[in-house]
Amino acid sequence: MRRSVKQFSLVALLTLGALFSAVSIVDQQAAARYEGMFQRALVTFALARTLNGVISAVQGTELALQPAGVGLTLTPGEILDPVNDLVERFSWIMLAATVSLGVQQVLLDISGSLAVKVMASIACLAVLFLVLRGRARAGPVPSVVLRLLIVVLFIRLAVPVMIFANEFLYEAVLDARYQESAHAIATAGAELKEAQEQESSDLAQPPETSDSFFGSIERVMDSAAQSIDIRSRLDNMKQQAGQIVQHLIQMSVIFIFQTALLPLLFLWALLQGARWAFRLKPVRSHPDL
Repeated sequence: MRRSVKQFSLVALLTLGALFSAVSIVDQQAAARYEGMFQRALVTFALARTLNGVISAVQGTELALQPAGVGLTLTPGEILDPVNDLVERFSWIMLAATVSLGVQQVLLDISGSLAVKVMASIACLAVLFLVLRGRARAGPVPSVVLRLLIVVLFIRLAVPVMIFANEFLYEAVLDARYQESAHAIATAGAELKEAQEQESSDLAQPPETSDSFFGSIERVMDSAAQSIDIRSRLDNMKQQAGQIVQHLIQMSVIFIFQTALLPLLFLWALLQGARWAFRLKPVRSHPDL
């Protein structure tokens, strides 16, 4: 009875393997999920490059302060320089992630090619024929045939299965983190750009001068107000820099996990399964199937 159940399960698996190997819906669904990952990586890479340009522009802006007539020029470079270095490194991470996704696309194209589909379908049908033929005589399915079947099915289905599992884990665990970080980085970049444009506009307007006593008092009061405003801008810039650093690190973890660690983990698991299957004994067909 147990052998009959095993034989029936094997027949069902071989039938499904031949079906999934032949149809294109598996490749279409995998390609759709891959496209979502690739577009997400491209958008994030563009976001990083844009943020790098904004930070570079802000670093070149000078905050002019003249307390009591003494000239003082401040630059936000010391605050944003570490952030700019981190953005540069994050850009390299995103470039590597995009390259990894490009390699996955090539492997997906290979797995969905007509030649691989035909080989996988023929291998499944051949083993299915050998199993069903055992109803007349109980003979083992040769181990070399089983191993060939495992290799061909691995080439045909490993990459689509990896993409499905990868995107499933992303939607279940990582999507909320990604959306939060992307929004925070875009918002911080927009605020930095707005502050830089405001400062450039302020510098473009020449201050009004007056030699009268009241004019001197007005200049002192304006300088004090400007000092408070500049300190407020610098404090706000420090806060934005901290948010950018936090979310850049989180985004780096997400893309390293999704484009490097998870694919390697899934491929390792599939290879372990294939190695286990290679050690299986030849399948004996039972005439009572």
